[in-house]
Amino acid sequence: MKFLKFFLFLFPMISFSQEFDISGSVEAKAILSNENENPFWFHTNTNYSVGELTNISGIGEVKASLAYSSFKINAGAAVFGRDGVEDAVQRRDLYLQFENSWLFATFGAKKQTEVLDGLSATNQNFLWSGNARPLTGVLLEANNPFKISKTFALDWGIAHYELNDNRFVEGTHVHYKRLALITTFNENHKLTAKLQHYAQWGGTSPVYGDLKDSFKDFFKVFFATNTTEIGLPGETKNSIGNHLGSYFLDYEFKNGLGDFSIYHEHPFEDGSGTRLANFPDGVWGIYFKPKNQKIISSVLYEYINTVDQSGNTTTSGFDGYFGNNIYRSGWTYEENIIGAPFILFDKNVKINGDNTPYISNRSKVHHFGVTGEFSKFQWKLKSTITKYMGTYRKPFIPEWKYWYNYGSLSYKNEKLGTFTVMGGADFSNIANTVVAGGIQYLYTF
Repeated sequence: MKFLKFFLFLFPMISFSQEFDISGSVEAKAILSNENENPFWFHTNTNYSVGELTNISGIGEVKASLAYSSFKINAGAAVFGRDGVEDAVQRRDLYLQFENSWLFATFGAKKQTEVLDGLSATNQNFLWSGNARPLTGVLLEANNPFKISKTFALDWGIAHYELNDNRFVEGTHVHYKRLALITTFNENHKLTAKLQHYAQWGGTSPVYGDLKDSFKDFFKVFFATNTTEIGLPGETKNSIGNHLGSYFLDYEFKNGLGDFSIYHEHPFEDGSGTRLANFPDGVWGIYFKPKNQKIISSVLYEYINTVDQSGNTTTSGFDGYFGNNIYRSGWTYEENIIGAPFILFDKNVKINGDNTPYISNRSKVHHFGVTGEFSKFQWKLKSTITKYMGTYRKPFIPEWKYWYNYGSLSYKNEKLGTFTVMGGADFSNIANTVVAGGIQYLYTF
């Protein structure tokens, strides 16, 4: 009886010490194009919610959170359906999260947060741009940067993902980690220096059989230790798996005009890249958010270069971004490039032990983006000039030149939802001009 009285006394306290919230959205999109395929920016970096041949797509999403005094639990699911792809209905998100003052843990699959107002060609991540569906795994990261002092703070993250799609090496794992030093000089100047590392490892190859997959091998993957992997006579010692990484620098500052961000991300896949032998490859960008945002909210320019690749005359050259001799599907999920979308992967190539579906990993890209609003209307423009040069071993002659263009205009009504019209036009020296229009409806609750 005493216990019951205590519980009845405590129950109201428990009830009022937590907060439950649930929300969701539904989205529908229709596209009409003069060709079979859609313009580049209609389908690129959409988490595969829209395919190259999609005419109609829809997304349903629901999210819930339960907040306590010292921690919070989040859960979410999102499903999309669209035509023009192999699997019409798929999950985008399915996750459970735990967060407190220092830890943010995600279990499952969740799309990455959109940054820079959705203007960046890579979502400010050369290795994971949002071009493919989110991977399933476990991600542990800092909820807030750990403060070392008033000036310095550390950001960190570590994850394990599984590639469960149909690929050359079945059952491939993905290891991920990042470490960043954030230097806050004062309220107007901040510098972020970040190192991130991905590695594909394990699985079963149709050529080499079961690849190294033990707990001991994981530590070799973690530290990129040189060792043999496939056990062939005379095999060169190298890091187990397919390793990808990048150095990232972002200088943010404010002045009377507004907020600026100047950034560079430098990719590497082997020792030559880590010692910057492939310089100036990577993303060079500037983002500006004006102080006066009457019409223009933000402007972005990025130059993306993947041409150097540490050269083609040394044993450490031919970096061949995103491809790999053992993991021949490379840095893809469901045949969609995971990283920067300007590496060309031919889905019609039947991969075997001798060929590669990567037909171009050398490109030069100029990308522009601007967004703004007036009254209840929001607008966005993107324009991208791209030159694809093929690979060092098989260059494109002539080079493929494309000009991708995209524009949207949205009207938001608090009760009825958001209505969007969009248009796109792609021009090329080797393909027909693609022109398309679309309408989109989004309702949140």
